Amino acid sequence: MSRILFTSPVQPIGGSTPNVYNWDKPPSLVKLTMSFLNHPGLSFLKANIPNIEILEYPAWSDFKNALKKPVDILGISFYINETNIVIRMIDYARKAGVKEIWAGNYGAFSPKISTYFDRIITGWGEKAVGEALGITPKDEARIVHPHIYGFLGTNIIPRVGGIHGLLFTSRGCPYRCNYCQTPSFYGRAEIVPIESIDRILWSYAKQGITLINILDENFGIFKQHTDEVITLLKKYKFRWISLCRVDLLLKNFEKWKNHGLLGVHLGIESLNPEALKGASKQLMHSQSVEALKILSRNNMVVQGFYIIGFEEDTIDSIKVNIDELSTLDLDVIQVQVLTPYPQTALEYQIKEKYGPLNNNLSKYNSRNLVWNHPNISMEDMRDIQGWANKRLFTIRQTVRTVQKVLVYDCTKQVSVNGLKRLVTSYKSARLYSKNSERIKSAKLWTKRRWYPYEEDENYSEKIY
Repeated sequence: MSRILFTSPVQPIGGSTPNVYNWDKPPSLVKLTMSFLNHPGLSFLKANIPNIEILEYPAWSDFKNALKKPVDILGISFYINETNIVIRMIDYARKAGVKEIWAGNYGAFSPKISTYFDRIITGWGEKAVGEALGITPKDEARIVHPHIYGFLGTNIIPRVGGIHGLLFTSRGCPYRCNYCQTPSFYGRAEIVPIESIDRILWSYAKQGITLINILDENFGIFKQHTDEVITLLKKYKFRWISLCRVDLLLKNFEKWKNHGLLGVHLGIESLNPEALKGASKQLMHSQSVEALKILSRNNMVVQGFYIIGFEEDTIDSIKVNIDELSTLDLDVIQVQVLTPYPQTALEYQIKEKYGPLNNNLSKYNSRNLVWNHPNISMEDMRDIQGWANKRLFTIRQTVRTVQKVLVYDCTKQVSVNGLKRLVTSYKSARLYSKNSERIKSAKLWTKRRWYPYEEDENYSEKIY
């Protein structure tokens, strides 16, 4: 039987993702921790394709050890900014005797690097991988949802931290924002079977998990299915946070709150009305402001995604918008530089109007301007992003976040439930023990801070 190994790119600290809460943020005395302990895409493959191995968030030593035994097929799930690291991994794997190397995730969507791989897998890979291996793929109604865990904590109370369950209720997105790869990459949006969701939620509850993090591209796009999901979430007494659009949140807020909503990952994108119009976002500036005020009144946690560098932006307009954003009680905000990712409408539009793009794919990480912006230079874009992070990320705001969780339990009422949820219970002790090394990794990432290691040419050299 062939040995098949699927992995994610090597990284400086193995075992979990970097801390997404301090993404590109200045140092802070008060720190929040939120890392994935499992790789979602690889976990789905493992749960639905027999006889494959996965290697999640490996350090370089983990990757080398995994290749000591002969591997017939190596699959790498990566993002475009990790390309240079992946090329080094490919070189090592070929010399180690790996016969075939496959690419998956958004990194596989770049035509520039297709020649490095023997096979390209796009979208959620269960069907494509199954067919490539000669296995009859499961139809959509039989997809198994795997166990996927994340870790949430703070250095204020270092011995307190909670494992939460990650959940996907649908995959893909029907909206057509011009900067987003998702519609082309995934194709038609699909639901995850409610029976599979029920099974995984039952298992999470049995393990002592109390918090669910829903990572659909846009939670709520399938109304009936969403109603069934939130009914299950309430049945198992979960609090939950979801990735969703502002307009869907406003439409469903009261119902979701009554079924356990704790907070949201929200795509605000811009407070510049002209930029929103140019991006085909189908969203109004006033809707974002209204949603953030409602969430604040209810002490709910908000991770916001904000983009600077739209064609319509200037340094002055960005400063005005960031000043407004700073008044709206976001807990975590990722200020991203607009990036024309491969095979998006934005990529074609920018190439036509402003000329060729930067060829260094490690710069395609939402931190760098990789095209000739009409109003802002590359150096000024980096400076304004740094200024925005300092303006939005303060100790006061971090303390406010801790207060929301530990004092109010993300409701209007004072409660100890938030603290209870972050304390290791007898029921979940086995789960903590099983994931102890991954949790150590997550805490180490928090202590050292996230940094853009993929941009560091020396790092790529060191891993070899």
